[in-house]
Amino acid sequence: MKKEEEKEKIFSNSQWISYDREFYAKRGKFVNKKFSQWLSSSTQNSEWIMAKIFFLLLAMCISLHGDIEEHLKKAHAKSDNHGIRNIDFIYMINLDQRPEKWNLSSGQFAPYGIHPYRFSAVNGWELTLETIHDVGVTYSPEMQGGFWATTFRLKREGESSVPEMKEGSCGCSYPFNGNFIWEQERIQNYGTVYFGHCTERGTIGIALSHISVLNDAFESGYETIWVMEDDIEVVRDPRILSDLIDQLDRMVDKDWDILFTDKDIRDNKGEYVPAAAAAKRPDFVSPNDFTMNQLISHDLRRIGARYGAHSMILRKKGIKKLLQFFKAHQIFLPYDMEYTLPPNIKLYTVLEDVVTNLRNGLSDNGHPRYLEKQTLKY
Repeated sequence: MKKEEEKEKIFSNSQWISYDREFYAKRGKFVNKKFSQWLSSSTQNSEWIMAKIFFLLLAMCISLHGDIEEHLKKAHAKSDNHGIRNIDFIYMINLDQRPEKWNLSSGQFAPYGIHPYRFSAVNGWELTLETIHDVGVTYSPEMQGGFWATTFRLKREGESSVPEMKEGSCGCSYPFNGNFIWEQERIQNYGTVYFGHCTERGTIGIALSHISVLNDAFESGYETIWVMEDDIEVVRDPRILSDLIDQLDRMVDKDWDILFTDKDIRDNKGEYVPAAAAAKRPDFVSPNDFTMNQLISHDLRRIGARYGAHSMILRKKGIKKLLQFFKAHQIFLPYDMEYTLPPNIKLYTVLEDVVTNLRNGLSDNGHPRYLEKQTLKY
């Protein structure tokens, strides 16, 4: 078997790859190798023995969590008419509760003969506490703590569904139905599952949606895909992207991972919102240069970071890098703050917008507005 085939077989069998530390991992059960060796040493000191017992119980607790792959959504009823030249398949992520957003966004491509495939999004507001705990980062001793983060826990008897306002609070959160609630606390408790500060359930859902799309694309063997969300605006003929891919291939000898179809995300006034840094994770420090902003032609540039995942073209290498990262490290930050982190991921943007984000778009990530019948007006 060829080396590349062997790598893909290992990857498809979920034997994870971690970039910054050595883990034995499969199906959500992992123990740090060095930590395991320390636990099995023969020291007789009673305090050390008690510490070993504690950390062994911690490792057992962590191993009870599932893995992110168990919660990825499948793509159904796919056909062959969802691509264009240089792009094998075009996905558009859309909540089942938002048919008007699908109609508005997908309809903009009809004049160009482009037909995105509707990928039914993971609804974060319907996730169970078990699922949330399976896909987040479980804090363990080798990680960095002490900074604010979000944790989800069972409600106590008589406790309100509205989160209490206290230090580290994030304003208001949509009331929780069911038996759990969120809290903001400094990362400190081993065995607790954390997400970035003020992470809402909708944010977790959109991350799972994107990772689900990546997994489907990898399993389908696509070389190049285009992934969009349902709050986009077509600014100019999107068929030009096929030519821009040709140009990028020539400029960098096909050595790229992601091409964004706009220069940067726009705010509600239409102004670009640049990014040149990365948020902190407890378990991983990326070696990438987030300040990179290098012109490579009159049409394209290489970047180190940006915001927004509303329209991005990914090559197979980039798909693999992202899947390996998420399967090794789980979800912690919003998706558009994570895709910059895998080591040596190569990001490019166009200099003149082709497809960009819809200004004043209605998002359900931070609040399930669909429950209040808030819809787009068009």
